[in-house]
Amino acid sequence: MKNFEKRLPDAELEIMKVIWHNECPISTSEVKRIIDEESNAARTQQTVQTLINRLIAKEYIAKDKRGKEYIYTPLVAEKDYVEFESERFLRKMHGNSITNLMRALFDSKKISDEDISELEKMFKEKRK
Repeated sequence: MKNFEKRLPDAELEIMKVIWHNECPISTSEVKRIIDEESNAARTQQTVQTLINRLIAKEYIAKDKRGKEYIYTPLVAEKDYVEFESERFLRKMHGNSITNLMRALFDSKKISDEDISELEKMFKEKRK
């Protein structure tokens, strides 16, 4: 797993999600098209390129050239980044206590009966 220094800003994370969830390598124009379709806020080509350049500098994505356009592939797996963010959130917001996190979710009534059933299955599998 990459040794992350800090979380990605939301705009850069939006780019990473496009790259993670689509066939790679992917071009700048394709990233922009997908963001325009999926996002409430359209971004200019220049903004998308600036965000991509930041991700290259942070070594989250690699850049290659295909014909006249640049294409990008992830260097960081989504699973690894999600683990980093989850651990950071748990530590920062819940004192590294899963019990405190679960209590907050129960108290906010954000957990459905379906969620509880799924969690019970996960706990049973973990104990095996």
